[in-house]
Amino acid sequence: MSLPVESPVLSKPRLEALADGIFAFALTLLVLDLRLPALPPGVDDAALRQALAGLLPKATIWLLSFAVIAASWVVQQRTFALLSKIDPDLLRIELILLALVSLFPFSQSVQGAYGDLATASQLYSGHLLCIALCTWRRIAHVLKHHELLLDAATTATATAKRLRYRSRMFTACAIAALALAKFWPGWNMLAMIPMLLLRWPRRRSGREDQ
Repeated sequence: MSLPVESPVLSKPRLEALADGIFAFALTLLVLDLRLPALPPGVDDAALRQALAGLLPKATIWLLSFAVIAASWVVQQRTFALLSKIDPDLLRIELILLALVSLFPFSQSVQGAYGDLATASQLYSGHLLCIALCTWRRIAHVLKHHELLLDAATTATATAKRLRYRSRMFTACAIAALALAKFWPGWNMLAMIPMLLLRWPRRRSGREDQ
């Protein structure tokens, strides 16, 4: 029995559901690395405070990881809102991105445990860079293939430009973090702060698409 020349690809709602599930699962797994070490019986307040203070480095990495993955999910939702359908190339990009997101809790756990080592910081920031590049490639593909859009005029709207702007900033911050990982492991992740503080650019009046 012969197959049709063009096999149907995953529908947009099904891909959105898959992505939401993976993002939610990854965000939940991130917190599992925050575990208070076993304390001896009869522990006093001072020892408990010391143990809680020892979790601050891991808590900082958790907060950063959560913020970055949550921001990636927001960008994905805004991108999908522009689409009418999914083509095979976009499906491949999205599945690669989802694989990277599902693996991110591992990189976070390594960074949380060995954040003062260059290898751990390089692994973590390199993982962020891979996610950023996939995000950038996705919006570039969407903007190049107008047939995927709900409205071809969307390519000139502020929404599309904001998505492209944010993906570029994400990539630039991740590159900076990776470059600094060898020299300032742990502290190199401060390079991601501009991306997290980034506001959506305001819409300019007039000929915005020029």
